[in-house]
Formats: sequence, C-alpha cells, structure tokens
Amino acid sequence: HFMCLEFAQRIGRQLGHQTLTSSHPTVANDVITHQPLYAESIPHHEIIALVNALLPLCQQTIYSKNSYVGRAGEAAILDLVQIVPGLIGPLFLDFCTRALDVGSIHMSHQAPSALCLLQHLIQPT
Repeated sequence: HFMCLEFAQRIGRQLGHQTLTSSHPTVANDVITHQPLYAESIPHHEIIALVNALLPLCQQTIYSKNSYVGRAGEAAILDLVQIVPGLIGPLFLDFCTRALDVGSIHMSHQAPSALCLLQHLIQPT
C-alpha cells in the first residue's frame, strides 16, 4: 500500500510541476532549485510498466483472509486507479460484477472484497 501511495504522490507532484511550468515558469525554476526531485519526470511508458508490475500483487491482497492485508490492498488499488484510471478501473469493475453476479456460485467468497472495492472506486453523487 505504501509503495503505491508514494508512487501516486510522485506522479501527482510531477504533473503539478508540469502545470506550474506551463503557467509560471519562473516559480517552477525556483521550485527546482529548492526541490531537485521535481526536475526529473518518470516517462509514461515506465509509469505503465510499474503499474502493470504492482497490479497483480494488489489483486492478490484483496483475497487475503487477514483484514489488514485486504484493506491495504484496496487502498493500493485506489492509489493505482488514480494514476491510470482507464487501465485499472474497467478491470476491477469487471471483477466486481462477476463476484456480485447472482449466478456466480464459485465467486461468492469474493463478494465482500468486491463490495469494498466498489465503495472506493465509485463515489455516489
């Protein structure tokens, strides 16, 4: 969970700095002098590769019998969804619909995990 959280925060800082550079370049240069970490950005293909590496681990945690591990996995998935929503969102929505289907006898033990994921992925308005 903590690795996904740090990764999401790093991507957020990177995108924030890109926005700041386009609107206020002098302020962005001052930020780089005080925070050199902002100068380097992670290429998009590496972001996708890292998300694809972390995703199977996060998927396995939601099946855990340990409630802390399951909750940490749900939080990690939420962090990854914020980075690449178009890649991860449909995958887990498909998992949730299969787990909550009336005819899914073999996936009924996954219903609590599916409900928790839906609670985090879809916010009612």
